[in-house]
Amino acid sequence: MSANDYKKILKESQENEDIVGLILVGSRGKGFDNEYSDYDMIMIVKDDVWKTIYDKYEPLSLDNVDLNIYSQTDFNKYAGWESADAWDRYDYAHTKILVNKTEDLQKILDKKGTIPKEKQKEFIESWIDGYVNGVYRSVKCIRNNNLLGAHLEAVNSMLDILTLVFGMNGRHRPFLGYIEKEMRVRPLERLPWSPDEFFKKLKKVLETADLETQQELLKGIEKMSREMNYGYMFDGWEGKDKWTMEFKL
Repeated sequence: MSANDYKKILKESQENEDIVGLILVGSRGKGFDNEYSDYDMIMIVKDDVWKTIYDKYEPLSLDNVDLNIYSQTDFNKYAGWESADAWDRYDYAHTKILVNKTEDLQKILDKKGTIPKEKQKEFIESWIDGYVNGVYRSVKCIRNNNLLGAHLEAVNSMLDILTLVFGMNGRHRPFLGYIEKEMRVRPLERLPWSPDEFFKKLKKVLETADLETQQELLKGIEKMSREMNYGYMFDGWEGKDKWTMEFKL
């Protein structure tokens, strides 16, 4: 196919009754595209014609297009909460529907692109525990003059805090390259800091494992947790969280 593969696939999807959905995901779907971005497209087809349509497109060398083709049944199952594909759920947040011939496509995307309400409590508890534990390990390394260990633990805890704050807002953590854009374009409703303040603190910890900054972040998360009725996650640490917050060099 030619350099207009994107337009051709879009036109064919609009005209072919067996193609029931076409979604633009990736950076273009989220409005984060740049001059290097390709078109990440999800095509959804009727179950009984999946093989025919897949065989049509699979051998083609598409120009600037990454096309994945799913049957309706397989698409509905893909990236289920406890599935092996759950890592890909963020890809379905803030997508752009190009073709929609069904009544429930947006509902399916909304379900994939967010943390299920019935799972949020367990999810948040798990990531509070993981984040607090990570800061504790980093501060313990600082106390023991293990600077490399402190830095590695601090870096790991910053990944945890990102997952946690998005989870506290019912959202999946974005792919790391999208974090800053996502938070500026779609700010988190619950966050103890402005995006700029939060990024500044993250960068300082990532670069230096700075003790005071780690403690400021931890205290902010404790405050936010208590406001959301998760204070018991800190109370249950039997003093480790307080030791972590109060330790001084």
